[in-house]
Amino acid sequence: MGFFKNCSHSDRKQIILLFLWFLSGGGMIAAGVYALIHREEAIGRISGFLGICAIATAVITLVLRIGQVKRLGKRNIGLDILIWFLLGFLLLNTDIFNRLGKLAFVIWGIVLICEGIRAFFACQRNREEKGWYIPRMIFSAVFVMLGIINITNAQELFTHLTAFAVGVYFIIHGTELLYEWIGRVKHFYNFRGTE
Repeated sequence: MGFFKNCSHSDRKQIILLFLWFLSGGGMIAAGVYALIHREEAIGRISGFLGICAIATAVITLVLRIGQVKRLGKRNIGLDILIWFLLGFLLLNTDIFNRLGKLAFVIWGIVLICEGIRAFFACQRNREEKGWYIPRMIFSAVFVMLGIINITNAQELFTHLTAFAVGVYFIIHGTELLYEWIGRVKHFYNFRGTE
């Protein structure tokens, strides 16, 4: 603590910012690991986090638009703000988020089945190309099977893949933050008191 008291006001601000930077990087990695381990619980938290981000976007956009109205005299606030608020409140409800995610995977499954059936009939029409007949049949069968798996396990796939993707993203982003933090610490150590 003696070191902190002997620092200039500018250096103290830098130390506090470096500490917050370190916390955000470490926090992101911890959140990513948590999402990978506790996938079921993570979905609720992801949904809530996205809802808060959407509402924050709506509020920030509203404030910017009000500023534009005062400066430029424009009266158009915009429908996008209402959409952001609505999306935010929908995402805060985890059940709706889960249903939308499940619906997306069901639709994806239907698309895969349709693509598999289309590939099967295309293969039947071009039967004379013997070299490609068997691989195309396998391709169409695999697509249909993937579609059926998607439809029957839509909720589980949505939960696990979303939590996995968010967990990996948080870990990578947190690692990048900590790597940048090391560079900033070195810079602060070498140039302390000169800025």
